Amino acid sequence: MIVKNDNLDIPHGNTVIWRYVGLDKFLDLLMSQELFFSNAAKMSDKYEGLIPKRNQDYLLKSIKNGGLSREEAELERQARLREIHSLKELTLLNCWTINQNESYALWKIYLGGAKSGVAIRTTVSKLTRAIKKGNDPFKEDIFLSKVKYTDFIKDEPENRFNVITTKNKFYDYEKELRLFIFHHPLSEGGIPTPYDISVGRRLKVDLNELIDEIYLSPFVGKWFDKSFIEILNKIHPSLSEKIKNSEILDE
Repeated sequence: MIVKNDNLDIPHGNTVIWRYVGLDKFLDLLMSQELFFSNAAKMSDKYEGLIPKRNQDYLLKSIKNGGLSREEAELERQARLREIHSLKELTLLNCWTINQNESYALWKIYLGGAKSGVAIRTTVSKLTRAIKKGNDPFKEDIFLSKVKYTDFIKDEPENRFNVITTKNKFYDYEKELRLFIFHHPLSEGGIPTPYDISVGRRLKVDLNELIDEIYLSPFVGKWFDKSFIEILNKIHPSLSEKIKNSEILDE
């Protein structure tokens, strides 16, 4: 189901990746054994899935050079930007971060002020194998790529692959690796799905393959360790041996 494309920057299979989640989302993963892909239009970054401002300005200039008046060029630019935005609403994302070690900053950001949560540590190859072994009944192409952080896309700025793998430089601390799924309007040959694209989709995965280690939040007390292990033993006992205490001390 993972499909390669020349436009994508796919890291080596041994690359270590992390996903920081609150306890509620981790328990949902355990119970469902599914990864959730969010609709790109629902992401907190409002510029997600759009071309950078510098590219938008350059687009207007290039259209004007084609002989249109300023007003006509602006209308054409807006039409092309609307098309890009409409494709954003037909794109689904599941995001990870590339790092050899856990990150204090990302713990803080992704737990959103909560203290309880976990960080799933795995590798690119284990992630792809987990998806394959999950054998989800609804098959569709899934792409994988590192994200580029820039305020200008040099080549093919309106290419859908380039747009979805580019983010503003302000977010470069994320070091993001993303899985994504492209859909198309039904009027243009899009395939009906058994799920609501505007909400997102769930994808079956093999948890034993997916999860290499489970790091407990550095912001909880020792009481959490015992309770978490008890819960894990009831839901998915084979993962208990993968639990690790965070190496970060919250002082």
